[in-house]
Amino acid sequence: MIEFDKVTTRGGDRGESSLYNGERRRKDDLLFETMGDVDELSSHLGVARAGCEDRRLAGIIEGVQRTLLQVGAQVATPKADPLYTKIKCLDETDVVALEEVESDYLHRTEIAGEFVLTGASPLSAALDVARTVCRRAERRIVACIRDRSMIQLAASQHYLNRLSDLLFVLARNVDQQQKGRAG
Repeated sequence: MIEFDKVTTRGGDRGESSLYNGERRRKDDLLFETMGDVDELSSHLGVARAGCEDRRLAGIIEGVQRTLLQVGAQVATPKADPLYTKIKCLDETDVVALEEVESDYLHRTEIAGEFVLTGASPLSAALDVARTVCRRAERRIVACIRDRSMIQLAASQHYLNRLSDLLFVLARNVDQQQKGRAG
């Protein structure tokens, strides 16, 4: 197991890092690229949450961030390792829950029938950046599934696919709310 008693361990100085079970791999391994994209997505969502005054929206974002921790844990833990049984894995109920949130917001949001020029507000811009990073993270998950036969990540891939849609809708909803306050 990895000891987390200090930040600087020098363990990565040779261009390697450890998976959850301690297995060492190159830092440019597909798994670390995938975990990095999921972490970056969560960080962008953190920026959005920090700038969010709507408590419900902030709660949704925080819930997504917590789910992304689960995605990262699944990527970081080989399925054959005994530690895999100790992590909570995503399943289709997580996807359905996300779809329900999207449906709720979609019913309250006008979506233009044209491409959107992003950046109408800092919060919607942060959500749009998170959306684009989400798409990249999804592509990495797809590569893990196809190139590494990590079929256990299928629900995570579905979740990220729906999440990018939700983030688009949330950003448009924020724009709509901002416009309503200004008008």
